[in-house]
Amino acid sequence: MKTLIKTSAIAALVLATTSVSAVEFEGGHEVSFNASLVSNYIFRGVTLSDEDPAIQGGVDYAHNSGLYAGIWASSYDDGGDTEVEVDWYAGYSFNLSDDVSVDIGGVRYYYADVGGHTTEWHVALDLYGIGTALHYDQTLESWYGEANYDISLTEPLTLSLHGGYAEPDQGDGAYDLMATLNYSLNDNIDLYGGIAHHEEEDETYLVGVSVYF
Repeated sequence: MKTLIKTSAIAALVLATTSVSAVEFEGGHEVSFNASLVSNYIFRGVTLSDEDPAIQGGVDYAHNSGLYAGIWASSYDDGGDTEVEVDWYAGYSFNLSDDVSVDIGGVRYYYADVGGHTTEWHVALDLYGIGTALHYDQTLESWYGEANYDISLTEPLTLSLHGGYAEPDQGDGAYDLMATLNYSLNDNIDLYGGIAHHEEEDETYLVGVSVYF
């Protein structure tokens, strides 16, 4: 969830994802799986793996009613030993028209061993291909707004642009920017590379491969 990048919670959840395979069941149920190897785990412009590689993967469930849920995990480094982050998420998405859709949901961020677990809620609006979202972390009492846009350069090549702004309950806010180039080898494998900038951090980079099945 947070490769896609976590460009948004429902960013990571899908950073650099342009094609996804899924197993469909009767009654409108669908299950998909993903696994990624990235050179750097980036979340909202900041490395969460100390610029080191991370292994990531998840399982997603969706129903044709618009309900969805899933679990996603990644290795990360908080400046000490390599730890594990596990995210549970669920929500409801629906179309207002052919060009406008809404997504309402939440994510529970769980950090094994080190603690600091948080819960974040979001409302997202996709308007003519421009994705916007407003997140509120009820544990940290902080807001995060973002906008995302994908540009199809050729049939297998996509440029994903992201901009976000974090506003904590205490302290100053900060913006972050990211650009990711994604190449789809086929419906199941994506290759990508990106650069991220955070107002209070140095630029950070990543390359990665994701497999969907």
